[in-house]
Amino acid sequence: MNDAKQKIDVVNSISEFSTDRVVGKTAVVIDVLRATSVMVTALSYGAKKVVPVLSKEEALAYREHNPEELVILAGERNSDPIEGFDLGNSPVDLIPDVIKEATLVMTTTNGTKTIRKAEGAFCLYIASFLNALATAEALKEEKDVVLIASGTNGLYSIEDVLCAGYLVRLLKQNSQKVLLTDAAIAACNLYNSNVADFPGIALQGKHYNILKQKGRERDLHFCFQRNLYPVVCKLTTGFIKKV
Repeated sequence: MNDAKQKIDVVNSISEFSTDRVVGKTAVVIDVLRATSVMVTALSYGAKKVVPVLSKEEALAYREHNPEELVILAGERNSDPIEGFDLGNSPVDLIPDVIKEATLVMTTTNGTKTIRKAEGAFCLYIASFLNALATAEALKEEKDVVLIASGTNGLYSIEDVLCAGYLVRLLKQNSQKVLLTDAAIAACNLYNSNVADFPGIALQGKHYNILKQKGRERDLHFCFQRNLYPVVCKLTTGFIKKV
């Protein structure tokens, strides 16, 4: 990197997001539980692309209008699978031999909405704990980085900010020439204070415990694995692909 400092910002939830926060900048959308964890896993298994959509109807229309593609519909509403879809929103339910070369069309309560809102960024990456290290490596030459925690129903969700903090920490390790906003400092401190018993405070989070009550313990264990996949996932012309 040249002598200019890399600027790093964190958006704590979609409710505080505005387009001007990302225009001309590189953005990263994070939804640990579970949308971006599913996307990263699917692409690491060889999925051709992931298409984020806003509704069940949009997902069904994509499959109808693209009969030449192997389309798999996945998603959730309020953490429950969508009736008529092939899959819910679970990375552990993905089968490599099934997802390979497929187009995964996804709609979720939080993550896919955040991705669509952030499309005005100069570059847009998708990250979770599963591919944090690879994402940080891809970001190290970017001048302005905005890490967007999707949150839950517009509210702060601790696991997403924890992951943003991990990415800030990794970016700081890549270069001493960083300029952090207050939100980035706070996110990094949150991660640093929980790294010894990771995922630490995330176990107390509302979204974590909703999934636990629904019997999704395997998802919870899976999604907090750090750097499981060395993949970089980027949105290009409406599709998320491995780069």
